[in-house]
Amino acid sequence: MTWTERILEFPVRAAAVDEFLRELKAKGTGDLNAVLTTLNEGGLCRQAVDHWVGHGWIVQAPNSPMIALRGPTFGRELTLHDFCGDFEEAAEAVAVTEGTEEESDTHGDS
Repeated sequence: MTWTERILEFPVRAAAVDEFLRELKAKGTGDLNAVLTTLNEGGLCRQAVDHWVGHGWIVQAPNSPMIALRGPTFGRELTLHDFCGDFEEAAEAVAVTEGTEEESDTHGDS
């Protein structure tokens, strides 16, 4: 199960991330501590925060690392599924499947 699925398939986790995203959209800040407490899994928290920071969607507040600020590439059109990497996970799965089919085709001609 991917980190995306571990968030989106559990209603409490999905609701916490959705609330965090709503706070960022409405106020420009979000309670990072609250969302990470609800995720309640160290590895999952790291993956989610790395994803959000890596896309420039959030930055940690300089005076309080438990508060997140909107990052430079944050957009109000972000959806919960985008924010949780759902579409990227699907694209990676398609790329892996396509690569496997190409290998099968090239090895079948021997």
